[in-house]
Amino acid sequence: MLTLIHKECGCPALDESPVGEVCAIPIDRFPFTCFSCLEEIDDASEVRLSEEMGI
Repeated sequence: MLTLIHKECGCPALDESPVGEVCAIPIDRFPFTCFSCLEEIDDASEVRLSEEMGI
């Protein structure tokens, strides 16, 4: 499962869907609001990708 992590708060930047994919906001559509802390994210330098392997 891929998750966008907001570097500032360390929590998911986008809501996750039930199938494990991040929701439909494209990463290049800035600014968008962090799902966890509600802070505005202005560019890609403020997020990182996290991949969790579920078995």
